Amino acid sequence: MGPSEDPSTNPQNQGTKRRTWRGRSRVCLLKGCGRKFRPDRPWARYCSEHCREQARIWRQWKARRQYRQSEHGRQKRQAQSHRYRVRQKLRKKQKRAPRSRREGHRKRIYFRCSCDRPGCYDEFQRSRRSPLQRFCSHACRRAVERVLERERHWRERRSAGP
Repeated sequence: MGPSEDPSTNPQNQGTKRRTWRGRSRVCLLKGCGRKFRPDRPWARYCSEHCREQARIWRQWKARRQYRQSEHGRQKRQAQSHRYRVRQKLRKKQKRAPRSRREGHRKRIYFRCSCDRPGCYDEFQRSRRSPLQRFCSHACRRAVERVLERERHWRERRSAGP
């Protein structure tokens, strides 16, 4: 297609690609970062590749922790611990070291919950008053709510169409 014959249009803009989206500046969702950034796409939650990587590591940690609290995960972990203790006994027998008496250990409480904000490793105890609590503090809750609200508005605007 040739250049426009309308002299009011600028010929330099004829072959340009679609303009890029530049949203308002926002704060990085990763706890501890707090930097403001200009997102390069509407769904951007993190300011840099480093923060995205840290959020991915946090999601893996959270998934492992949740799995270990499930019934199957606890059984699997108990079996691993048993195999480890058997290996340790075999190593001690091979060394022929004098045996020391093993002291008992306190049973850990596994019902502590971790915060749902990416990068937040803080744990808390759910109370009877709020059994569905997901965040360690009001600041973490508001940070995630702001992101979800922004994304909901974006989806509504997109679905409404031009």
